[in-house]
Amino acid sequence: MILPVVLAPLAIGAALGVGAERIAAQARPATTVRLLPILSALCALALLSSATAVALTLVRFRSGPASVAVAAILLAAALWATAAGLRHLWHVGKNLRAATRFCRPLARPDGYLLVRSPIADAYSVPGRRGGIVLTTAMKSALTEGELTVLLAHERAHLRHHHSRWIQIAETAAVLHPLLRPVPDVVRRAAERWADEEAAAGGRRTAAQAVAAAAVARSRSLEAHSSTTLSVAGGDVVERVRALVDPPKLPWARTIAAMLLVAIALVSFSALRTTDMVQDVLVPEHEAPHLVLQR
Repeated sequence: MILPVVLAPLAIGAALGVGAERIAAQARPATTVRLLPILSALCALALLSSATAVALTLVRFRSGPASVAVAAILLAAALWATAAGLRHLWHVGKNLRAATRFCRPLARPDGYLLVRSPIADAYSVPGRRGGIVLTTAMKSALTEGELTVLLAHERAHLRHHHSRWIQIAETAAVLHPLLRPVPDVVRRAAERWADEEAAAGGRRTAAQAVAAAAVARSRSLEAHSSTTLSVAGGDVVERVRALVDPPKLPWARTIAAMLLVAIALVSFSALRTTDMVQDVLVPEHEAPHLVLQR
């Protein structure tokens, strides 16, 4: 029973790492952003619990040097991954506290923080006291309609807590190396989701705003930096194309159902391995039989 339980999180994690792009291409952005991080987190936790279960089982029932060596390697890997995950979460918390300190003293004209900068940029700052940051260069580069779309895009990030889903996926990827491609897929799906929310006033207007913001940012970076980001590259082109010509998703419901089934399977695997660890650490003794004497 141990081998299938251990292989389940490995197999599903590998499938997610390889197939995340295809899943995102066939699923709705909201489905991708929500279900992929949940499945990734469960895979990572199931992998850690599986490694611990195998190691403790080897120590408990097999006392040979090879078994002890394998158990030591598995436990060391589980501890290292756990420490890396905790370190990642500590850095995330540190950045959130810094963002809160940054946003607290600033005024919020028109629902956003206007920062004087020659770099055209706009982004949402998550957290309890977060908000939207807009630079003067970006504001001057956009028309009133384009600015409205841009702000609606950033508000969608905050309203749907996209940063939380992305951080769940990133933490899972730290714990489970085979999941490393997933956070980038979730991040791009979050941008697509925010685009769809901002397109309520018109898809072509939203596409024009996304393109204009990308061009403005790219030009400002070229003027003030020796290196440029690929903000006007393939990702933005794909977002604009999706707004102008929405892709057909015939397999969207099937993909969502498959992800839900995978979540159920990995949840069962995690619960089963947790139960195995408990049985090894705290064995359940049979209840004593009462002997009645006449």
